[in-house]
Amino acid sequence: MSDDRLTVRVVEEAAAYRHGLEEAFARAGHRVAGDEEAADLVLVSWRSASDCSRLEEWAERSRVLALVAPGDPETVAHALHHGAVAVVEWRAETGRIVEVAEAASRGDALIPSDTARALPLAGGDPHADRPFVDEEEADWLDALARGATVVGLADDYGYSERVMFRRLRDLYERLGASNRSEALINAVRFGLLHNGSE
Repeated sequence: MSDDRLTVRVVEEAAAYRHGLEEAFARAGHRVAGDEEAADLVLVSWRSASDCSRLEEWAERSRVLALVAPGDPETVAHALHHGAVAVVEWRAETGRIVEVAEAASRGDALIPSDTARALPLAGGDPHADRPFVDEEEADWLDALARGATVVGLADDYGYSERVMFRRLRDLYERLGASNRSEALINAVRFGLLHNGSE
């Protein structure tokens, strides 16, 4: 990039939101990439664990700014783990999103100080040993990350719903989690997912 002007791409299903961001970047003197054109920075919406692979796919090709749900350091840590170079809340004012994008293009990540202070705690103890998870349990985590239900897992693996819930509860405890979301975040942190997360 020879000047301070960015070429950006916004990856977002909500057309009105996408167009609003594109207009904000154009007003700030930046360009919006055409369909086949390379971008200096790609803004990718990241709403849940089901968006991890999309975020990683874009991060393999370009620098990515993740647009995430507000106020959650675990989400910020999760998006950074999957290759985002910076993160901003999707509901932030467009001027703030442009500011964070411009900083990301310079190699800086702008996040609120409260979020920055909470990041070391978001992933749990960084010195904790990786828990043992067998191959079948790793498959369960992959399926849960793709949105599978506990009832569906029970059917797929030949367990009763009651046994499946008990086995998942035991797995979550080993991962240091009290629910599915925490378990998936910790599974990513420990590199336990097979779907491109290791």
